[in-house]
Amino acid sequence: MSGTSPATDWLTERPAESIREGDLLLSRPLGTDLEELKAAVNSSLSELRPWFPWAQQAATDRSVGEFLSGATRGWGTGTDFAYIGRELEDGAPSGGIVCGCGLHPRLGPGALEIGYWVRTDRTRRGIATRAAGALTRAAFTLSGVERVQIHCDQSNRPSAGVAAKLGYLLDRTERKEPAAPGETGRFMVWVRRAGDLAAAG
Repeated sequence: MSGTSPATDWLTERPAESIREGDLLLSRPLGTDLEELKAAVNSSLSELRPWFPWAQQAATDRSVGEFLSGATRGWGTGTDFAYIGRELEDGAPSGGIVCGCGLHPRLGPGALEIGYWVRTDRTRRGIATRAAGALTRAAFTLSGVERVQIHCDQSNRPSAGVAAKLGYLLDRTERKEPAAPGETGRFMVWVRRAGDLAAAG
């Protein structure tokens, strides 16, 4: 659901724990989200397995609990910032968790990486684009952040499409050992810099 990061002493601020993007609410995951998060992952395994090593097995109370504990530690230490997303109806969350995403300071000083996934029954509705756009804007409010990156295998066309829609530029393609069955080992690195277009879409 997310990775951890190297030393992040350069990052002296944290993003907001709750971010609203239209009818999508991103919030810091809590222990009370375990059942909803497990259900969202397990209903989406066929689409998640090609791209995520953590989706090769069904989510369990233990695996989701470990993720949530790690997310709490990440927020507490300022080393990783995971979010879950819910859609809003009349201003209140409705329909359970629809996505997971995060800001990950694992690239070294000045850079944050965005990751995201969407529950299968809510794909192709712009949720990943809205979530990644909100996190892009949140990232550039933090002191010291010079660039934000999205990494995805070249065969993951939906993820690459999100990056392109948000004004990220394909900086390079790197070889990397595949870690999930859908990966080719050629990873696209999409980049937005602080001096790029004023706001992500």
